[in-house]
Amino acid sequence: MKRGLLLWLLVAISVMHAAAQTRTITGTVKDSKGNSPIPGVSVAVKGKGTGTSTGPTGTYKLQVANGTTLVFSFIGYTSQEVVVGDQNVVDITLEEDKKQLNEVVVTALGITREKKSLGYNVQSVKGEDLVRAGENNIIESLSSKAAGVQVIGSGGTPGASSKILIRGNSTFTGNNQPLIVIDGVPVDNSTNSTVSQTYPYNANLQGVNNSNRALDINPDDIASVTILKGPSAAALYGARAGNGAIIYTTKRGKAGSVHVTYDFNAGFDKVSQLPKEQHIYAQGSIKNGVPVYLPNFTTTAPVVESWGPKISSLNGVTAHDNTKDFFQTGTNFTHNVSATGGNDVSTYRISLSRADQKGIVPNTNFYRTSVRANFDTKVTQRLSMNASMSYAATEGTKAQNGSNTSGVMLPLMRTPASFDLKDYLKPDGSSKNFVNNYDNPYWTTANNPFQDKVDRFVGNIGANYEINNWLKATYKLGADVYTDGRKQIFAIGSNGYPTGQLEENTIRNRQYYSDLILSGHKEFNEKYSITANVGGNVTQTQTQNLYGRGTDLSIPNYNNLGNASTLYSDEATVLTRSSALFYDVQFGYKNMLFIGTTGRNEWSSTFGLHKNNFFYPSVNASFVFTDLVPKNDILTYGKLRGAIARGGLAPDPYTSLTYYVKPYFADGFTDGNSFPFQKQNGFVYNNVIGNANLKPQTAVEKEIGLDLKFFDARLNVEATYYHKKTSDLLVRRPLAGSSGFQKIVDNTGAMVNKGWEISLSGDVIRSRDFNWNININFTRNKNEVLELGEGVSEIDVEPAFTSIGSFAIVGKPYGALYASRWKRTDKGELIIGSNGLPIVDAQNGNIGNPFPDWTAGARSTFNYKGITLGVLFDIRQGGKIWNGTIARMHQLGRTEESADRERTYVIPGVTDDGTGKLIPNTQAITAEKYFKSYLGDGAGSATENAVYDGSWVRLREVSLSYRWNLKGQKIIRFIELTGTGRNLWLSTKYPGVDPETSLTGAGSNLTGFDYFNNPGTKSYAIGVKLGL
Repeated sequence: MKRGLLLWLLVAISVMHAAAQTRTITGTVKDSKGNSPIPGVSVAVKGKGTGTSTGPTGTYKLQVANGTTLVFSFIGYTSQEVVVGDQNVVDITLEEDKKQLNEVVVTALGITREKKSLGYNVQSVKGEDLVRAGENNIIESLSSKAAGVQVIGSGGTPGASSKILIRGNSTFTGNNQPLIVIDGVPVDNSTNSTVSQTYPYNANLQGVNNSNRALDINPDDIASVTILKGPSAAALYGARAGNGAIIYTTKRGKAGSVHVTYDFNAGFDKVSQLPKEQHIYAQGSIKNGVPVYLPNFTTTAPVVESWGPKISSLNGVTAHDNTKDFFQTGTNFTHNVSATGGNDVSTYRISLSRADQKGIVPNTNFYRTSVRANFDTKVTQRLSMNASMSYAATEGTKAQNGSNTSGVMLPLMRTPASFDLKDYLKPDGSSKNFVNNYDNPYWTTANNPFQDKVDRFVGNIGANYEINNWLKATYKLGADVYTDGRKQIFAIGSNGYPTGQLEENTIRNRQYYSDLILSGHKEFNEKYSITANVGGNVTQTQTQNLYGRGTDLSIPNYNNLGNASTLYSDEATVLTRSSALFYDVQFGYKNMLFIGTTGRNEWSSTFGLHKNNFFYPSVNASFVFTDLVPKNDILTYGKLRGAIARGGLAPDPYTSLTYYVKPYFADGFTDGNSFPFQKQNGFVYNNVIGNANLKPQTAVEKEIGLDLKFFDARLNVEATYYHKKTSDLLVRRPLAGSSGFQKIVDNTGAMVNKGWEISLSGDVIRSRDFNWNININFTRNKNEVLELGEGVSEIDVEPAFTSIGSFAIVGKPYGALYASRWKRTDKGELIIGSNGLPIVDAQNGNIGNPFPDWTAGARSTFNYKGITLGVLFDIRQGGKIWNGTIARMHQLGRTEESADRERTYVIPGVTDDGTGKLIPNTQAITAEKYFKSYLGDGAGSATENAVYDGSWVRLREVSLSYRWNLKGQKIIRFIELTGTGRNLWLSTKYPGVDPETSLTGAGSNLTGFDYFNNPGTKSYAIGVKLGL
């Protein structure tokens, strides 16, 4: 008994002694530049794995013992260590970390990590760089800013979509774009066409440039962007992120008095590049070797061609530059106002934005009004909560595009210079054009609009509970809800629909997401550390697509379905659910060697019935070898890294079972027939059989890299080599007709992407008043289709044109352009026929890879006493584009080149001398034959001649700003003036519109198609920003 009492007494004395040695330390952490408090700074007890973080006003409170070493660290600042003596208040001022040796990035599921601890390549883009781009679309704003990332715009019309790829294409027919995440919650970035379920062709080849839904996000609300490349970085997102993920983090509030910021920008858009036209020769044809003028108002069957006589030789006829007259100067006005504030407990940021854009095409526009509110609060010492809510109202009017007789570019580029398109109205108000085959562009933009309006809410609420000094729990619930209402009008008298047509389309999308994560960090003996995250998440997505069409309108200009004599409607609904358990564990040794592993087991409703869950693991390691190298003036930092991971892409919904569908019957020219037919409705068994054994396609990626910083981080290099093999690709494999089905969705085929990513940055000049920084990124990706599966020789990426298609073929890059080509000798010489024209090969073949050999971006930034000048060059080498526009213009005699027609041409090549011997060709042909059948797409032509190199060097962005910091002023804190230019200079041999173009937009896998695409733009903008 006495022994027990003595023992408890000794324990009590020890505890009292320890308490006497431990006391509460408080302090404030501030920025050395503006002397402003920094919230969120990590205050850690060195070697113990315990600590806290500063609150909204930069203050902290911590229990420590005498002699304790505190480590203060935060993103973008140099860490500081302070030994606690007998003081009770420890205030710290952090200096900006120009070396960025302890840079912190946001990774999958919103988990923050020191970049040096990651074994895979992650790149970050600042939010201010997105705003500087002057784009309304946060996807387009990423152009040429990161290695391994390719952004493909679809045109310069307001609201046109932008497509993004990371490390090439990974699937044959599915979605190749990365997952988009905002504040830790995945959001929808789809691009949808307005089309009935029974339409038998590819709706993306015509219609309008639809928007991708990332357009709803205000760029000014973005604080930073983290690009997670491939499965290695995005394994925790599972089947949704096999193509990588892009993490957008929005701006949060700051403690202190209320700060209001307002900025206004005015932008002006011009057409960047157009096909060069001739304005010398009139509408007409060559009859018996003589050009004959055949205008539409003197003949009953006018010709489309411009092979008539010189306009100057015709009385009363003048030449018109219709293209120059048609396009206008577009405008883009944006207003952003935000307010931030808070106290020790809570902070907030509220913003309001308005964008008003009018396009270069008359009557096209885009409007966006968005509101965002972000809140952070500390409920108790251990519990904190946050919320983020945004609402966007996006609407606009779009113009017809592509292979479309009611389009803009198709009639515009075909119109002879002898006809004035501005005279576009007949007395009855119908379209007046040089032929009746097409609508006049002025008339169609006024009478055939496509209008859309989107109401969207994106928000999340989260809670963070600190269980103890090293363990915390985080919960997040998010929602992405929008309604997209669309209306396409084809007025009575339009070419495609003479009796008029209306289309009404409503798309409703609901996505709910939640995750629960238990996170811990422990350090042992100042050498070892372990960081672990364990949790699960649940996602549900529901989409409803309502489509209605009315034809044969009774009353002109009454655009209501009740005005239609014939009605059609359909509805499509999709519901998917997925859930997962995951872990993310990282081991560290002396803060220089890190080994991490992640795993995610996912269950999804789209997986096959026989196995509905799959596991996605990854392993990565990094070694900061310079920690073992004596300090020197040359090599400041060096890291070796490597990773291997398995990711995947889920099957499309409802492909594991066979359903009844509405059939359609088409002839290749008309829209065909479907049910209901003659008042009789009907369904048939789908000719594509479901597959209960379906599983996600698998992507296994390996990467190694080297990161170096030289001369006190004046020169920085990041180099990565990656190899990603995608297998079990989801393919519609053909079946024998005796089975009763045509195809089955199956896991078969494989494809590989491999390449290099190199990023260089450096401070050419670094001084107190003047800095000159350079950032260069380089990407080289090589794609190859390895196998397609039994019975499959080629896969059509998407239905295209009869003259050209995009295919996946073994041994070729994905999306290879296949079409007719010229017959050649073994030396590559053209074989010329007896008519003086090359002979068309009997078999179609590969005529080009639409994806570039390599891309690069180079930015220079100059800072001098408040003046900032930024210049960004964008380089693309290689990548073929089928220019169907220029081929048709050659045939019609509309190109500038075809004006050289008063002579004969000899096509280089060899010809048979009659004995079987090939000799150099000397046979001359007429200019008409040369441009129609050799350079053009007339009879006897080969599509090969319409494929051009899409390489470019462009001045992507240039910006100049000056900021006045008004110290001592109570109302205005600063004034900033900016001037911005986008695509101001372009060097390319491509003869069409800006080669950064896409006929089918972001909702399609077709690349390298230009068939009367709407042109791109170059922009000039000025702006002012006030801090209040």
